[in-house]
Amino acid sequence: MSKEPRAFARRGAQALTAATIAVSGGTIFAGQAQAVLPVPTITKAFVAGSTSNKVVTAGTTIEITGSGFTGMVDNQADSACNVAPVAYPGTNSGCSQVRFLGASASNTAGFVLATRYTVVSDTKIVVSVPSIAVGTGSAAGDPALGTGSVKVQVVNTTGTGTSSGISVSTASELFYREKLVANYNGTVVANPNGGGTLTVPVTGLPSGTTSSSFTKENITGYVYSTVAGSPNVSLTSVSFNDASNVNVTLPPGAPAGNLVGIMLVHDGITGTADANSLTYPAVISKIQACTGTAATAAATWVAATPGQQSATLPDCTDSANIPSTAGTYYIKVTGKGLTGATAWSADGAGGAVAETCVTASDTVAYCKLVVTTAPTSGVAPLTFTPADPDSTGDATAPILVPTGGSILVYNTLI
Repeated sequence: MSKEPRAFARRGAQALTAATIAVSGGTIFAGQAQAVLPVPTITKAFVAGSTSNKVVTAGTTIEITGSGFTGMVDNQADSACNVAPVAYPGTNSGCSQVRFLGASASNTAGFVLATRYTVVSDTKIVVSVPSIAVGTGSAAGDPALGTGSVKVQVVNTTGTGTSSGISVSTASELFYREKLVANYNGTVVANPNGGGTLTVPVTGLPSGTTSSSFTKENITGYVYSTVAGSPNVSLTSVSFNDASNVNVTLPPGAPAGNLVGIMLVHDGITGTADANSLTYPAVISKIQACTGTAATAAATWVAATPGQQSATLPDCTDSANIPSTAGTYYIKVTGKGLTGATAWSADGAGGAVAETCVTASDTVAYCKLVVTTAPTSGVAPLTFTPADPDSTGDATAPILVPTGGSILVYNTLI
């Protein structure tokens, strides 16, 4: 008995795909069918080098793990690729794509193609995330409002078969964050003791951002400067103002003439800082008169040799009032940027006062005021010239900003 039919059957059973059998002139022959590869699937999508980070921005490298990537061609961004299975050779066959789908995308719209990708194996692709317009947050191709959710899709219509598909699942979800740009127009003088809210114009948020969706954006702020080669960074809170502005709570800062940067961090994605607007000045926030035993202690402390003053500071607690009559009086000054201060003045208009001020720290000083003539109005601002914080280093001298706390009244309260 001939074994040929049995051998033919065995070869057919072992084939990966069904053979085409035709009858022509009474002769039976087998025609080669095209292989049908599995539909590509995604089981994991993370930032490269991570097993949990799914927050991305333009240029982030991600790793896609799954199956069915065989036959894809690196960096083929053919916009004509069809996700419906097609026979080869046929329209749109032989196409490879990695897509980033917006929250409301379809098979034919609402996606952006990867900037580039490399097929490592049938189970792994390395991809560079493209720039995705955040739009309103609700259009087809926009990342989801608030969360920034997008999904990755692999399309594989190979040149050797009909493999293609929509590999979208929760495993393929990523969170796209635009790099936020802080851009404050004008010069801002901040309170060095902290407090106060600065409205900062920002680009990079969806135009449809609301107060409720803003909380999902996970935005934090940093105020930073570089003095003597060392960065000083303070974390600060950021709240919603509108889709084009955020409110930044300013933290305390060391007075210096150097500009201080404001940077917004979008869910871990660092933005572009505004580094040309904000400064921290020197200030006097409070004046307290020294009376009774505190005046005696202040006189001793001011007269002591510099560096040998008592570690116990005089406890001056009275209000910012001294007599308008000629005499010697002592005050405690609280503020910031007092170290190295010179040219102290409490004269005011028409006054004649000799000042001897000694700093206990950058925030506290004691002054001896010898009044010959009180200012005509009975009120004078206490002023000084701030010093360069680090002499010949990177920092420059801050300005002194007058405040209500720097006013000295020459009129004993009754």
